[in-house]
Amino acid sequence: MSFFERAKAAANDLAAKADVAMSSAGISVPGMGADRALRDLGVLAWLGATGRPVDPADRERVMGTLRQLESEGRLGSLTVTPPPGYGAPPPPGGSGAASAPPPPTEGTSAPVSPARDTPAPPPPGTAADERPDLPPPADEPPTAPPPPPPPSWA
Repeated sequence: MSFFERAKAAANDLAAKADVAMSSAGISVPGMGADRALRDLGVLAWLGATGRPVDPADRERVMGTLRQLESEGRLGSLTVTPPPGYGAPPPPGGSGAASAPPPPTEGTSAPVSPARDTPAPPPPGTAADERPDLPPPADEPPTAPPPPPPPSWA
């Protein structure tokens, strides 16, 4: 048996012992128990909400698992993640759409939007683009001279 085979066997043995110890201590092992059952319930709910067929046996299996975990006290706290609050930064990789300005405060009027034909001003702290316009493209692309012949190996 090579060194790597012995190391792999020892790692598998250690992982099995850790799983047994965590299960006996009542700790949910990731990918097993509550996490997996709640994920499966989410998948079933999504399938049902989008009009796709859901196997009743799968639904009953997941619900039975969740009932058992809850009766054993291993389900934990169930809360829904709240939506981001007003003024929170947008999530990374946003849709690129500009957000709406905040509502006007008392004693102020709503801002007037510029005409649609005028370009947007540059962002604060940046200079306007002073580069000249490029000439229009020519009808025929410029031709380059042919490449030189390959070297002679003679």
